[in-house]
Amino acid sequence: MVIDLESKVQRHPDLVFALMGEEVVMMSEDQDNYLGLNGVASKIWTMLEEPHVVNVLCTKLQQEFEVSKEQCEQDLLFFLNDMQQKKLIQIHPDEA
Repeated sequence: MVIDLESKVQRHPDLVFALMGEEVVMMSEDQDNYLGLNGVASKIWTMLEEPHVVNVLCTKLQQEFEVSKEQCEQDLLFFLNDMQQKKLIQIHPDEA
């Protein structure tokens, strides 16, 4: 299922991750892959501790970073769909 602006997303519950300074380092148990996030990606990860609707995430990011709505939506959807393909996030069960 593709994530869109109305999707509610959250971190995958089985994911192992750690905060290292301002960077998030994670490993998916089923894929044995490591990934490091910093900057805006780390901020998004922190926000996904709780389920969020994508367009609400974008609004919050616009308040914190200097980015247009269109650019935020485009970049956020690309990032979240990539994270979903890697099984690092999921669409909230209420939405699936």
